[in-house]
Amino acid sequence: MRVTPLKSGTQFSFDLLAGALTGRDAARATGTLHVLGNPGGRIHLRDGGVVCAESPGSPGPDALTGTRGRIGETELHVVAMMATHDAAFTVVAGDVEDCVFTPQTLDTAVAMSAAVDPVRLLQETSRRITSLLALPCPLSPHHDRVAPVHGADLHDLSRLREEILAHATGRRTTRDIAFASGRSVYPVTIEACRMVADGLLTVVPATTVIASPRLPVCEDDDVPLPRSLRHQLLPKLFKQPEKKKP
Repeated sequence: MRVTPLKSGTQFSFDLLAGALTGRDAARATGTLHVLGNPGGRIHLRDGGVVCAESPGSPGPDALTGTRGRIGETELHVVAMMATHDAAFTVVAGDVEDCVFTPQTLDTAVAMSAAVDPVRLLQETSRRITSLLALPCPLSPHHDRVAPVHGADLHDLSRLREEILAHATGRRTTRDIAFASGRSVYPVTIEACRMVADGLLTVVPATTVIASPRLPVCEDDDVPLPRSLRHQLLPKLFKQPEKKKP
C-alpha cells in the first residue's frame, strides 16, 4: 500500500498561509486573501478578522447545510465556522504556491456572524494537520484514493464509516468522499485513515475501481464546487491538475 507523503510540502504551505494572514497587508484589513495553489482558496477578512474561508477542495456551508433544512442564525454561524476551519485545513493539506491580498471584498455563500482571529484559525489548522500526521496511515485528502477491503468485517459500523465505504470506489479521495456525503473533509479523512489502519480500506491506484459487496455505492463522481466559487473562480488563482490524454 502506497500512501502519498504529506510532510514534504505541508509545513511550507502552512508557513506561507500563516505569513500572509499575520502579515502587514492583512493586519486590520478588509478584503480577500487569494491562496494560489492546488486546491487553493480564498480567505475573506473584515477589519483583520476572518469571516469566511473557502476552497474548491472542501464543501462550503451551502453543501454542509443541504440536508439540514431551515436552520437558525446560531447554527448557521456554527456551520460557517466548520466550513472555514475545514477550508483552511484543506488548503494547507494541499500545495500552496503563493498568497495575494487584495482590498476587494467578494461575495460569499455564508459568512460567520462574528469574525475569527487569524491566529486562532492558524492554531486550529496546525492542530488538525498535526493530528493527521500523527496517525499510523495518514492519507492525503487530495491524492490518495481508497477502496473497501473485500472480506473485511463490516459489523457494527458507525454511520460515518458506512458512508465512507459506500462512496469509496477506488476512484475517490477522501476529499471526493466528503463532497459526495455532504461532510467536512477533515473528519472524513481522519476516519478513513483509521479505517485503513483497521483493515477496512486500502489505498489503490487511480485506475482501479472496487465496490463494496455489502454497501450501496454512489456512482456519481461529479464533485461540485462551493456555490460562491462556481461563477467566480479564476484559472490563475485556482489551478486544477492537468488531465492526462488517453
